[in-house]
Amino acid sequence: MMIASMLLLMPTALPVAQEPTRDPVGRATVYRFDTVETLDGEALRNVTMLVRDGIIERMGQAVVVPENAEVYDYRGTGKVVMPPITLTHADFLHSDRRGGGRNARFLAADSLWLAEDWASDLLEEGILMVGIDPPGSGMPGRTSVLLADDQVGVPEPLVADLHLKVDVKGSSSSKRLVRDGLKAADKAIKSEEKAKADWEKARADWEAAQKKKAEEAEAAKKKGEGGKPSAAQNGDGKGKDDKEPPKEFAPPKMDPNIEPLVDWVRKERVAQIWLGSAADWLHWQDLVGDRDLPHQIILRHGTSQNFHEVVDQIAATGLCVDVVTSISYLPYTRTRVNLPAELIAAGVEKLVLSPRSSNLSGVQGFRLSVAQVVAAGLDRATALRAMTLEPAASMGQEELIAPLAVGAPATFVIWSGDPLDPMTEAMQVLSEGEVLYDRVKAEKEEQR
Repeated sequence: MMIASMLLLMPTALPVAQEPTRDPVGRATVYRFDTVETLDGEALRNVTMLVRDGIIERMGQAVVVPENAEVYDYRGTGKVVMPPITLTHADFLHSDRRGGGRNARFLAADSLWLAEDWASDLLEEGILMVGIDPPGSGMPGRTSVLLADDQVGVPEPLVADLHLKVDVKGSSSSKRLVRDGLKAADKAIKSEEKAKADWEKARADWEAAQKKKAEEAEAAKKKGEGGKPSAAQNGDGKGKDDKEPPKEFAPPKMDPNIEPLVDWVRKERVAQIWLGSAADWLHWQDLVGDRDLPHQIILRHGTSQNFHEVVDQIAATGLCVDVVTSISYLPYTRTRVNLPAELIAAGVEKLVLSPRSSNLSGVQGFRLSVAQVVAAGLDRATALRAMTLEPAASMGQEELIAPLAVGAPATFVIWSGDPLDPMTEAMQVLSEGEVLYDRVKAEKEEQR
C-alpha cells in the first residue's frame, strides 16, 4: 500500500538533471526561472540553473540545490533569461571625423571618446559586447571590440585590432582605391618573398662556405700545413672575412596602410565589405575577381533598397551577412520588403542584425525593430540568435557569448518579460557569473 501511494505522488515523467561537467569548487548560486531562451533549440520552462565559478554547472527541472547556495527564485514573475545582446557597430562611442582614403593603419579603439559611465547606457539595454568601426570611408582602418564591464573611462579593448573595413561604392574613385590597395598588397608580398629568397640564398652560401673552410682547415691540419689560411678560409679569396647573414629573416619594412591589406590577401585577416546597393555588390564582385579573400558582408541601405536582385548571389557565398533591422521598400514603390527574412529564405545561415542607426537612440529602439521584422515574417529564434550569438561569433567571441547550457559561461540577461516586447526592461546583466548591472540597485542609487 505504501508503494502504491508513493507511485501516485511521483510525476509521470521525471526530467533528468544534467550532470556536472567538473568537480564543485566555489560557492554555488542558484537561479529559478519560468523561461530560459537557451538559443540552442526550444526555450526551456520552469528551469533551475546552478552557477559556480562563472560556469553553468547544472540546468534543468530537477536540480539538487547545494547547501549554503545563494538562491534567487524568479518563478511566477514572467522574467525571461537570454544571452546578452551584441552590437557589431556601436559607432556612437567614437567622436573622430575622418574623410575617405586608404587609412588602414588606424584602429577604431584609438578613436574612442567616452564618458565615465559609457557602459551603463549599453547595459541598461541588455548589451554586453559591442564592435566599433574606424570612422571614415574607403579603407578607414580596423575594427575593435569592447566589453561593457566595470571599467571606468576609456576602456581596455577586448580586441583592439580585428576586421579591416572596406567601403565599396560604385564610383570610379572608390573602385580604384580598393583595386590599387590590392595591387599594392600583392607588390609588398612579392617584395617580401624576394627578400626572403635572397636571405635564404645568402644564408645557404655562407653556411656552405663555412663548411668548406672547416673541411680545408681539417685537411691542412692533417698535412701539417696549419697556420696559413687558404683562400676558402678567407671567404672570398682576397684575404677578407666574409660577413655572416642574419640568422633570422627580417621582413622589409612595409607601409602601415598596406600591412593590414597584406594580412587580408594572405588570409590572416577578415575584412568587412560595406555595400549600399545591389550595384555595389556587382562592383565588389568585379573587384575581387578570382581572389579568395576572407570577408563578411555588411549591407547598409536607407528606407528603400534593391538587394532583392542579388540576394541569391549573396546567400550562395555562405558568408556572414550583417543587415540593417528594418522593413524597407522597393525603389520608387510602396512595396514593403523584409530583407532579413529574404536573406534567410535564400539560404543565409549566419545572419547578424544591426540597429537602423548607429546612434544611441537607434540602439535603444533595436529590440522594437527586431520585433517588427519578426512580425513581418522573420523566424523568432533566428532573430534572437542574430542579435546575440551570431554577432558575437562574427567578432570571434562565440565562447564568451554562447548558448545557455551546462558547461557554458553564466553570461546572460534577466529580462522583465519577452525580450522583443519594447516595454520589457533588462533587470540584470551577468558576465561569467558576475552581476555587471542591476536595474533595481541602479534606480535606488539615482534616487539618492
